[in-house]
Order: sequence, then C-alpha cells, then structure tokens
Amino acid sequence: GGLSARGVMEGSLSGFIGSFAYTQKNLFGLNHKLAASLEAGQVDSTFRIALTDPWVWKDNYRTSRTMYVTNTSSSGNAVHGGRPPLGGAGPHSVEAAADGVKVQRLITGLDFCRPLSVGGWNGTMGFTWQKAGLQDAEGRAQTLDMYGNPLTFSGTPSDTTFTTLGRLVYNPASKDSQLVLSYEHALPLKPDWLNFGRLQVRAERTVGLGPARLSLYGKGGAIVGDLPPYEAFPIGGTNSVRGYDEGAVGSGRNYVVASGEINVPLVSPLEGALFVDYGTDLDSGSSVLGNPAGERGKPGNGLGYGAGVRLDSPVGPIRLEYAFNDKNARRFHFGIGKGF
Repeated sequence: GGLSARGVMEGSLSGFIGSFAYTQKNLFGLNHKLAASLEAGQVDSTFRIALTDPWVWKDNYRTSRTMYVTNTSSSGNAVHGGRPPLGGAGPHSVEAAADGVKVQRLITGLDFCRPLSVGGWNGTMGFTWQKAGLQDAEGRAQTLDMYGNPLTFSGTPSDTTFTTLGRLVYNPASKDSQLVLSYEHALPLKPDWLNFGRLQVRAERTVGLGPARLSLYGKGGAIVGDLPPYEAFPIGGTNSVRGYDEGAVGSGRNYVVASGEINVPLVSPLEGALFVDYGTDLDSGSSVLGNPAGERGKPGNGLGYGAGVRLDSPVGPIRLEYAFNDKNARRFHFGIGKGF
C-alpha cells in the first residue's frame, strides 16, 4: 500500500501546497505584466518572477515576450529514491539523509510566443540558462548517489546548460483535444556545458459518451546526447502510471505513457472516474548515467488501473484515486488539476 500526492500540474510541487502571488498588469503604464509567485510544498518549492510584454513592438503577428527567473528546489527521489544497496547507503551519499536527494535549479530565460496562421496553433521560441545541482537535506552539495554513481553529468557539484526551445501547441475551437510538440537543444557554449537534444510530445482527446466522457492521453519523449540522471524521464506516480509511487516504474532516456479514463457525473460538483495507465522506458533505463533505475530494481514498464472521484474547485479538479498495479500493489493518489 501507500499514499502519493501531487501538485497543481505535471512536474509541479508534490504534497500539499501553500502559495503566494503578486501581479501588476500595467507596469509603468506600458501594459507590461509583472508577476511574482512563491509555491511551497512539503518537499518542493518554486519562486518565479516574470515580466511579459503582450505585444512586442506592436507587430502584425501579436508576438508576446516573457523574461523570467526561476529558483526551484524539488525532490530527486523519483529518479534516485528506492531500495538501498546491500549494507545500506554510504555515509557520505546524499541518500543516506532521511529526506533524500534534492535538485536545486536556478533558471533564467526569454520566450517569444505568437499565434500561427493555421487555426488553433501557437508557437513559442525561447532560450534558457540553467545551473542545476544536487544537495542533501542540510543543503550540502553532493556528487554521488548511494551506489557511488554520479549525480551530475560533469562530476562537479553542478551542471550548466544553455538551451534553445521551440514549441508548437494546438488547441482547436472545440476544446476537445490538445497537441503539444516541443524540442530543446542544449548548446555547449563552454567546454563543460551540457550538449543534448530533447524531444517531447503530449496529446489528449475527449469524446462524449452520453452523460459520461472518455478521455485519452498520451505523452512521450527522447533525449540524445549528455544526460545527467536528474534530467531522465521518471515514470510512475500520480500524473503518470497510477498504482506506482513517483518514478517507481523507471527513469529513462526515452519513454511513453498512455492513459484512458472514463468520467461519470455523480452529485454536482462531484464526478466518478475509472482509469487505466501504462508506461515504459523503451529499454532505455540502462543508458542513463549511473543506471539509477536498474540499480534500484525498477521494472522499466508498468500497468496501473483503478477508480477515483473528482471535485470541481476554483484551482482545478481535486482528484482522490485508489489504484492497483501489475505487481499486486495498491496506492492512494491525491492530485490537484489535470493529471496529464
């Protein structure tokens, strides 16, 4: 058995969340938007400040520009958590600490976004600079996991990445589907900076079945080049394969996750749900530096199914789910917002 909690969206804070936000919608009378937010979970935290010009230079394409700085602290246990080696974790490994490994990221970026001439499509082009490292519960930098394998690609306390981003998003007028395609390329502007390409795809479609509705979801990704373990795709958990703990299916260089869900109205604003999920690392777990999934005995693929309830709320649907997996284990999952 077990209990999993997940935050407002995929990749967001785990556990229950407290948040604070400040917005100035007409900064200096220029119609620029300044937004600052702080979110804190039981383990994770995120601070972000962003400045958006909704119509750069008043061009004909209504291009917007956003400059931002983000500082995050998140649990790395989806990749590095799991059973310790025989004899236990080494005394100087980050996972010997009760609270496990934490990934610290400082990110600054610049995005340009505009609607495309084809109906329903929006495009984004951006650049980000990131410094990421691993720390223990006391905030001390670490470079090795409990097996003596590297936590960073460089072998130093932190990795540096400069990334270009291209993203296409399709939202039809019917609002019954969505498609997101993105590609990032990390450029080694310095010899010790990372060099990789990352492709990600996410799709969803909803079909009415009388008073009920059927929702189909799929997402996947692939990374070529330098891959620090904390950037591997974790599989399993509240927003992935339910019935498994966060990252318990695997962590890979490639992955695919698919889900089907039937929602049935109960008593407003309550809905019932039946779901089935499947995820796989496409046999890529061993290609991640240090093979964190293989060292921890993760299966690499997994199936989950179960039932739950949805409560509509101002912050999005609140989800409480009970799931089984193909290893005869079961878990409660709690989430806020759409799982995918």
